[in-house]
Amino acid sequence: MRGTFIQPRSLLMKYFVKTPVSLGTAAVLATVITFAGCSKSPEVDPPATAAPQPAAPAAEAAGMTAPLTQEQVGARYAIVSDPVIANNGELVRTVVSVTNTGKATISSKGTLPVNLAISLVDGSGAVSEKDFVRAPLPAEGIAAGASAEVVAEVPATAVIGKSLRFGLVQEGVAWFSDFKIDPLDYGPFTSCADQGKQTLCGAGGKPLSTR
Repeated sequence: MRGTFIQPRSLLMKYFVKTPVSLGTAAVLATVITFAGCSKSPEVDPPATAAPQPAAPAAEAAGMTAPLTQEQVGARYAIVSDPVIANNGELVRTVVSVTNTGKATISSKGTLPVNLAISLVDGSGAVSEKDFVRAPLPAEGIAAGASAEVVAEVPATAVIGKSLRFGLVQEGVAWFSDFKIDPLDYGPFTSCADQGKQTLCGAGGKPLSTR
């Protein structure tokens, strides 16, 4: 029977001792390992997404501190829709469109503000209460050539048998009507019945809606 040849341990050890890895080869391996470690892409955090910013509110107009002149002023008025009864029947609410046809921005801010004045006019057309109610303009004012809606609210009981007159006034200076700018009248308001109930009727005898 053929025997199995086993190489002595001492000969194997002698072989490995005589064939060590060269220093140059070790250096190359170390360099490759180091390069591979350094070349790994670092984890990069995704760029932060800026939170959406809310829309900036309309800027308020600068306060009015100088008197307006005849050359600067101009206005046109219109009723946006029929007046309505509001606040459980206590108020008459009217929305008025105000167009600034003048050359300067007008606002209800400052020491000489401009407001929408509401006066009472009797059946003969005479003003019975000139300084009845004031309604402020929007906070951003009304620029030259622009229009804005102004909400005017007056006591319901005070308007029966009367009309409302709308016109701008610069407090402590002048009414725009003094500059030959026509105001706007609406009315008269009358007491009337609607479906068996007492209510207010506006121009033309039409019952006012309730809001």
